[in-house]
Amino acid sequence: MASLHPKVSASAAGLNLASLTDGDWRHNLDFPFAENGNPTFIQLEFTQPFRTQAFTIAAGTPRTYGGPSIPDGEVQASPDGVNWTTITSLPGPSHPDAGFPVRTYSFPAITARFYRVIFRRREPKPTDFLWSEFLGFPMKPAPSFKLAQIEFHSGARINHWQEKAAFANMLEYENTSVPVAPNEAVAMNNVVDLTSKMRTDGSLDWQVPRGKWTIMRFGYSLTGEKNHPATREATGYEVDKLSHKYVENYAKNYVAMISAALGPYFGKSFRYFVMDSWEASDQNWTDDMAAEFRNRRGYDLTRYLPVLTGRVIESSDVSERFLWDYRRTIADLLAENHYAVATQYFHKSGVALYAEAMGSGLPTVGDGLLNKGQVDIPMGEFWTTLPTQPDTPDHPADVREASSAAHIYGKPIIATESFTSMPYIPAWGQSPFYLKPISDAYLAAGVNRIIFHTADQQPFVDEAHKPGMTLGFFGQHYGRNITWAEQAVAWNTYLARCSYLLQQGRFVADLAYYYGEGAPATVPYWKVIHPAPPEGYSYDYMNTDVLLNRLSVKDGRLVLPGGMSYKALVIPDDIDRLTLPVVRQIRELVDAGAIVIAPRPGKSPSLTGYPNADDEIRAIANDVWGPVDGKSITEHRYGKGKVYWGKSVAEVLAAAKTLADFAYNRPSLDTKLVWIHRNSPDADLYFVANQRPHPDNVLASFRVEGKQAELWHPDTGEIEQAEYNIENGRTNVPLHLDPDGSVFVVFRHVATAPLRTLPHPVSTVLVTLQGPWNLGFPPNWGAPSQITLEILSSWTNSSDVGVKYFSGTATYTKQIDAAAAWFQPGAKIVLDLGNVKEIAELSVNGKSVGEILWKPPFRADVTRALKPGANHIEIKVTNLWPNRLIGDAQPDTQKKYTFTDFPFYKASSPLMESGLLGPVSLISIEMQ
Repeated sequence: MASLHPKVSASAAGLNLASLTDGDWRHNLDFPFAENGNPTFIQLEFTQPFRTQAFTIAAGTPRTYGGPSIPDGEVQASPDGVNWTTITSLPGPSHPDAGFPVRTYSFPAITARFYRVIFRRREPKPTDFLWSEFLGFPMKPAPSFKLAQIEFHSGARINHWQEKAAFANMLEYENTSVPVAPNEAVAMNNVVDLTSKMRTDGSLDWQVPRGKWTIMRFGYSLTGEKNHPATREATGYEVDKLSHKYVENYAKNYVAMISAALGPYFGKSFRYFVMDSWEASDQNWTDDMAAEFRNRRGYDLTRYLPVLTGRVIESSDVSERFLWDYRRTIADLLAENHYAVATQYFHKSGVALYAEAMGSGLPTVGDGLLNKGQVDIPMGEFWTTLPTQPDTPDHPADVREASSAAHIYGKPIIATESFTSMPYIPAWGQSPFYLKPISDAYLAAGVNRIIFHTADQQPFVDEAHKPGMTLGFFGQHYGRNITWAEQAVAWNTYLARCSYLLQQGRFVADLAYYYGEGAPATVPYWKVIHPAPPEGYSYDYMNTDVLLNRLSVKDGRLVLPGGMSYKALVIPDDIDRLTLPVVRQIRELVDAGAIVIAPRPGKSPSLTGYPNADDEIRAIANDVWGPVDGKSITEHRYGKGKVYWGKSVAEVLAAAKTLADFAYNRPSLDTKLVWIHRNSPDADLYFVANQRPHPDNVLASFRVEGKQAELWHPDTGEIEQAEYNIENGRTNVPLHLDPDGSVFVVFRHVATAPLRTLPHPVSTVLVTLQGPWNLGFPPNWGAPSQITLEILSSWTNSSDVGVKYFSGTATYTKQIDAAAAWFQPGAKIVLDLGNVKEIAELSVNGKSVGEILWKPPFRADVTRALKPGANHIEIKVTNLWPNRLIGDAQPDTQKKYTFTDFPFYKASSPLMESGLLGPVSLISIEMQ
C-alpha cells in the first residue's frame, strides 16, 4: 500500500499523518477525538482504484487489564469519497481486557479509490464511574487515543491472526474465518525452508528461483513481563511457563528459599504453595516448540510458520486448522509443563499446591479444566460486590470451572480466592451478614474451602495502628485488627460447618457439558449455552482429556474413576467440529449405552490427519447420528445408547425418566434459592440458601424417597426433625428461611411413614422495651464513657462527634421487670433485638446468653437466664471501621485514632448506620 503513496487526510489538523503509513510501528501518534458531534476519521485517497482484502491497525501501547486499545469504529470504502460502505467494525470480537494493540481484519475483497477509518469514543462502563468517584477525579470523555500504523493489504490475510497465533487473546474463535480465493493463497510447494541457507551473520546463501518472493526470518525473545505485585527483592522476569526445564528450576528455587527460612516447619505447618491467577500477559513460544508440536500434532510446523504472520497457506481452512493446532499445543504445554510440573516438584518436597489455574476471564491460551486438573486443590475466585450489583460473570464461571475440575479429576477440595474487593467497595465495610449471601451462592456452586483475600499478615498489634496494613485497596482485609475480630468466630464457624458438610460424599449431577477441544478454553461466561441446562438439575463441565481418558459407561450412566456419574453428555450446538479421537470416543460411549445430546459433527478443527480424518468423522456421524438433522428428526438409537439433537435437555431427561433433583415454589415475586446436592453411602445432603434479604416460606421438593428429612443449621449447629411428605418418588419439605438464610436438608434415616407433621411455633409479644438505655463506650476511642439514650437510634445521629464517628464495641444496659405470667410451662421467652448494625452479644443478669448474633433475626432464648421480677440486660454491639476512619478525615479533627496505609475514606464519605436500632422486644414462643 505504501508504495502507491495514497493521500492521507484526517479530521484533525496539524498531525504528522505520514507517520501512520511509514512502516515504523514504534511510535504512537496522539490522535484527538473530534468535538461537537463531528466524525473522527483518517482517510486514504488512491490515484487509481485499490483492491484490498485486509486491514491492520496498530493502536497505543497495551496496558494489562486496561481494556481494548483499539477504539470503537468502522472501516469504510467509497468509489467517489461521498458514498461510503462499511467493510468491517472495530474493535470486533475481542477479549474485554485485550490490550494487544495490533489487529488485522479480513473481509471479502473490495476495490475503491477512497478508504477511511472512523473512530468513536467508547462509552464508559458503570464501574468506570465508581472508580472515578473513589479516586476523586471527574469522569471525562477521553480526549484522544494512540495510533501507530494503519495498512490496507492487497494480499490475503487470516482474520484476527494476531489472536489466533496467540500474540493476544479473544473469547470467540469460531465463525471468524474469512474464505480466501484459491489463487490468493500461497501453495505449500511455494514455501521454502531457508534455515540451512542462512550464514552466521544473518545473510542468505541462496540461489533465488525466478519470481517474486517474500523472505521471512523468524525468531523469538523474552516478552519482558515481570511478576507483580511483589517486593523489589522478589521481582523478576516471568518464567517460561511452557518449558518443563525452566518451570522445574523455578519451583526448585522457591522450595529452596522457603524451606531454608522455615526449617523443620516446611512440610508440616507450611504444607501448601498457592498460585494466583495468570497475570503474565501472553506467551506463544518456547525453546522446544517445534519438537513439541511435531510430537503432539503429528506434522512439522516449519512451513506453516508464515501463517503466524497472517499469511494464508494452501487455503484459509488449512491455515485456520494449523492455528487451531498451534493454540492447542500451547494449552497442552501450559498444563503439562507449568501446572503439572510445579505440582510434581512440590510433591517431591513434601508440600502440595493450591492454584487458580489459569484464573477467571480467560487470561491466556490455556485449557482451564485441564490446568485445574493438574493441581492438588483447584481454585476459582469471587469478589465482594455492592448490594445491588452482581459479581462479574467471569467469576461464577471460574468457580464452576474449579468445582467441575475437582469433580471430574477426583479431587475432594474446591477452594476460592474469596471476597476480593474493588476500591469502590467500602474497605472494612462488610459485616458477616453482608458477605453471607455472596458466600452461600458460591458454596452452592461447589466451593468447600474459603480462602480470604486478603487476610493480611498484620504486623501491628497496638491500639495506635488500627486497622493497619492493607494490600492497597484490594482485599477483604480480614485480619486481627477488624473491629469484630473477637466475634469473627461465629462467621468462621458458619463457613467451617458449611465447608465440612460440603466435603462429605460426592457431588450429585445429572449432566456433563463438554466445552470443546479448542484453545483457549474455559467455562463460557460471555454467551448463552444452547441447549441450556434445565432448572433443578446440576451439571459439570468436561474437557477432552477427561472425555477421552477417564469416561466410561455403566448401567446407562457416564461414570468417572472417582465415582462421579452423569445421565447425559451435552455438546453445545455451537461445537460442530470435533477431532477424530473425540468422535470415535462418542461412538464408543453411545454404543455402550450413553445418552449424548450433540449436533452432528461435520469435520475436524485440526490439521492432524487432514483430509482423511474428515471423511472418517462423516462416516461415524452417519452411523451414530443416522438420519438426525436437529429439526424434523431429533433422536437416533445406536447400540445400547441414544443420540439427540434438536430437543431440549429437559425433554431428553424426561424421556430417560430422570426427575429434577430439586424444585421449590415461589411464594414471593422475587423468591430465589440456590442449592447443591451431595451424596454419601450414609446420607443425601442438600444445602439450600435464600438469596433475598427478607424471610421466605417455601415448599422444597427433593429427588429422595424413603428417608426422613432433617434440618441441620450451619449457623447454630442445631439439628432438628423436619416435616415432610413422600410421594411420586420425591420428598416435599416445607422450609422457613430467614433473610439470606440457609439450611442443610439431610436424609439419612429410613422413613417409617410417608408423612410427618410437627407442631409449629406461635409467637406472642410480651413487651416492647422502651427507653431510656444506658450506652457505654470503651476508653481512648473518642467517645464519652457513657451516655443515655431516650430512644434507640444510630450512633451516627448523635451530636457528640465521639459517638457519631465511633467504631468498635459499645454496651447497652437496661433494667427490666419480668412478669411471673410470662413464664409458662413449655413456652420459650426470646429476646428480639430488632435491627442491629452489625453484631450483638447478649447477657442477662450477668450470664452470657446464646450465640454471637451476626445476622437477622437477632434473637436469643433467654428463658433460663430471665427470672420473674428485676433483671439486668446487657447488649454489646459492634459496628465496622468506616465511621471512625471518616471521622479522622474531617478537616477539624484534633486527634486521629486510626492508622492505615491507604486513604480509603474522605471527609464526605457516607457514614454507616451503627448500633442497636431495635425495636427490642420479649416474645413468648409456644409449639402448637
